[in-house]
Amino acid sequence: MKPCVLHVDIDAFFASVEQIRNPRLRGRPVIVGSGCIASCSYEAREYGLKAGMPLRQAKELCPHAVVLKGHYRTYRCFSRRIFEHCRRLSSVVETHLDEAYCDLTGSERLLGDPRGAARRLKREIRDETGLTVSAGIGTNRMVAKMAGATGKPDGLVMVEEGREADFVRDLPIGRLPGVGRKRLEVLRKLNIDTIGDLRALDRDSLKEMFGADGEALHERCRGRDSRAIDEREIPESISRQTAFHEDTADIEKIE
Repeated sequence: MKPCVLHVDIDAFFASVEQIRNPRLRGRPVIVGSGCIASCSYEAREYGLKAGMPLRQAKELCPHAVVLKGHYRTYRCFSRRIFEHCRRLSSVVETHLDEAYCDLTGSERLLGDPRGAARRLKREIRDETGLTVSAGIGTNRMVAKMAGATGKPDGLVMVEEGREADFVRDLPIGRLPGVGRKRLEVLRKLNIDTIGDLRALDRDSLKEMFGADGEALHERCRGRDSRAIDEREIPESISRQTAFHEDTADIEKIE
């Protein structure tokens, strides 16, 4: 049976929710976070803003941005509604705060083509919540997530069976799961800039450099990922180096 994983990622989640809650914010650069950016709208990203950036730096790049402290409970409610739609497609769903993995293996007879099922899901989510999601489909969770990321925002990308290695080959090495900041520095010193470049290092070399993780990198740079979908609920807490207020989000600056 051909494996099939659907990855669903809510676009600019916190900021998009705030734009829905307050129509005056639509089309404007919106930042959610305290101390650093937890989420920012696509209008803000046009100025170079991104998650994790200190607010002081963000305000220098985009001084007219609207900064909100956030409201986690509201975001959690939106997440739950979206993931209820995901569970109508699959009985095996792994959820995080703003993304989900759905195991669609063996569902084609019931759901039809995975792309059609994903389009229907995207439409249902948008009609009910007003939010857009990006969707990726692949034979494993890594490829599905990376596929969706290439189509953001509001995209749908499917990587067919047998194309996994070709799909990941030319992507930046920093996109590969397991390559964080420190490992990225090491690999760039070896002139490894793309995921395909990493294939020049054999399994033993990667294992010597990164231990057990090196074996995983050896598989992932070839588009292979054996991690299973783990059924779980949205976490009770959030960790994005930011703090949210329990009440309605406060506007620090709005013009």
